[in-house]
Amino acid sequence: MKLVYEDEYGAYSGVRPEFLKNFKLKEKNPNFEVYDSKDNNNRFIAVKSSRLPDDQDLTEGKYGIDFHRAKPEPKEALQYKNELPQALEIRKWLNDIAFAAATSEEYDRKASVWDNFYSFIWDLMPQTVWVTPHSGSVARAPDEILPYPKSEMDAFTAGVAASSAFNNRNKALKRSMISIHSHNWVGAVLDLGGFGIIDEQKLDAFAKKMEMKYHERAQTIADEFKHDFFDRSIKWLDFIKNKRGTLNPQDLNHTSKTYRSIVENIVKGLRLYGQEIKEYTSEEFKVAIKSLNKMEMQVISSNYLFPAKHVGKILGVSEKIEHGMLHSALQIECLKVYLAKEPELIANIILDVKNELFG
Repeated sequence: MKLVYEDEYGAYSGVRPEFLKNFKLKEKNPNFEVYDSKDNNNRFIAVKSSRLPDDQDLTEGKYGIDFHRAKPEPKEALQYKNELPQALEIRKWLNDIAFAAATSEEYDRKASVWDNFYSFIWDLMPQTVWVTPHSGSVARAPDEILPYPKSEMDAFTAGVAASSAFNNRNKALKRSMISIHSHNWVGAVLDLGGFGIIDEQKLDAFAKKMEMKYHERAQTIADEFKHDFFDRSIKWLDFIKNKRGTLNPQDLNHTSKTYRSIVENIVKGLRLYGQEIKEYTSEEFKVAIKSLNKMEMQVISSNYLFPAKHVGKILGVSEKIEHGMLHSALQIECLKVYLAKEPELIANIILDVKNELFG
């Protein structure tokens, strides 16, 4: 049962009538929507705007805001705007602040949206907050910096988050945030990130437990994922090699931290399956990626690809916990193919994760 509307790329555009049988609207604007369950135990927050700072429609009030980043100071936002689009390639600002702004008035409008968004997350009321900060559509045209802009969107996350919220029947005794994301790199089906606040040994133990429960079920579309990963990764690697002449992360660090990050994610994912990249040649990558065909997919990893420690720091998650505005938080990164093809499986695993960690 689909509870939200998502386009062919997996971008969220709204909830379906079925969802409203259990949920009521709290906030609706061009950038995000908020719904609370009628028993107030669950909150669903889905973003509709793009995460990219130069992908926006100012006349419609739909801004390029990365809601999983910190609100900048006015000076930072103005400088960010002046350095676009090159700032996207070198990842300056991109990993730290939420938006760019051309004027002080534009800054104030975007800062108000960011503040409003987090007013629905930080609170004293016990509640499970299901949030998809990057589920909005990306309309930015492809260029030499971002040749595949649709890949910047966390596809099909809103549908799985809505399903998890809809089917979560446990009464919330504390306030917890579960932030759901997606990616196209090889790794476990789900990667749990503790924001630097959840005990890593606890996450590791839980991951092993869920591995035993869901391992066989996760293999059903493993081959489809591997073929998709091969096509996407080789396309990216060929693009980077043609543009920068190298696939070595150390060399790329001097010219493009975005491309360095892409290569590092591929390398790290391959390492999870015992494949080490040493020479960083195109042929070596192809051999390593093809070797995945002989292996079964891992279901859950913890704090491996995306531990979210940096995000936890810049959002001040620990400080919010100290002030009673949150009890705990978890980031869940999911493989996009699984979100699109096996949303029920992913929602079931996520509910198990939530119940084990937060009750």
